[in-house]
Amino acid sequence: MKLAVKRRLSAGRAALVTIGIAAAVLAACNGMGTIGSKGLWIANGTTVLEYIPKQLGTGTSAAAPHRTISSGSFGAPQGVTFDSKGNLWVMDPQAMVNGAETPALLEFSPMQLAALATDNAPDPVAVITSTSLAFPQQSVFDSHGNQWVTDHDNNTVLVFTAAQLAMTGTNNLPPAVIISSTAFNGPLGIAFDNAGNLWVANNGSVTANGTTSPAGTTIVRFAAADLPAPPATGMLTPALMPGVTLSDDGTNSIQSPWELAFDSAGDLWSSNSGKPFTLVKFAKTSLAMSGTPMPAVTISSMTVSGNATLSATNGLCIDNAGSIAATSSAAPFGLAYYTQNQLMSGSPTPNTFIVGTATTLTDTAGCNFGPAIN
Repeated sequence: MKLAVKRRLSAGRAALVTIGIAAAVLAACNGMGTIGSKGLWIANGTTVLEYIPKQLGTGTSAAAPHRTISSGSFGAPQGVTFDSKGNLWVMDPQAMVNGAETPALLEFSPMQLAALATDNAPDPVAVITSTSLAFPQQSVFDSHGNQWVTDHDNNTVLVFTAAQLAMTGTNNLPPAVIISSTAFNGPLGIAFDNAGNLWVANNGSVTANGTTSPAGTTIVRFAAADLPAPPATGMLTPALMPGVTLSDDGTNSIQSPWELAFDSAGDLWSSNSGKPFTLVKFAKTSLAMSGTPMPAVTISSMTVSGNATLSATNGLCIDNAGSIAATSSAAPFGLAYYTQNQLMSGSPTPNTFIVGTATTLTDTAGCNFGPAIN
């Protein structure tokens, strides 16, 4: 059984919060692509892959990725996200920085992405390191350009401000905010809803031997009014308690959740990397209070050309048309793409199922929709 978290061997206070957080996240990127954002980007092994719309057509495909980033700075990319300027940010707990392995946030510019056909191994334009980073997993931006990062091993959410992220070169920086909580249990997926509440998926605890446990895995919500506004300088370390905790309803609805994303209706989607490997949707109306809500939709694996469509499901992201892409981090290491009208309970055949050696999908993690680089 593959570990739930991929490892390679060897942000007047109430008024400030309202302005700085709730208003900010109205344009936050939560894994749902914006208008015109159609490229599918996937953290995979020691690379980041891009698939473009024409590769997400109908049927089974063994297509190689359209573009590949094979930067020498990559060690084990975990999450990918785009800021409002089209820069690609990669969370990598084992990045190579100045000849040493260290957790880092790596930034690649739109110009570099456009030039991947001729230079697929660019050096990042910015590298953010910090003693507060241990195993950065995924991140989300608010509309002020602050980046919120889950750190699985430190049980924290770190916030780096737009000013910090605007620096070029390599920068060892303290986060503007460190959010801790006794509710954290290996935080991984992260998303804002349209009311400014922060949602975090607890993938499981890390034990001394590096293994993970599905026991106590939950999805928690922190109210917008309780979130600290990232300051220009300095650091806060609030120990927040969630206002809502969602737990498994007894049908394996929450099993080592990996990635979170909200759709345009405000419903919450989650990928379960623990068995039985599903994608689940919780209706917006079921998210108001703690409990064990029954999913509105549960998508299970099926067999296509002898291969399971969902296996150790991790990456999950939604495009601007409401379609979902999901990746599998165990054999057959596939990419399943479901159009909006396929998102119903059961085992639907993906609109596109990309699997095979040529795909180079061998160790997937987070995914996101962003610019399509032709």
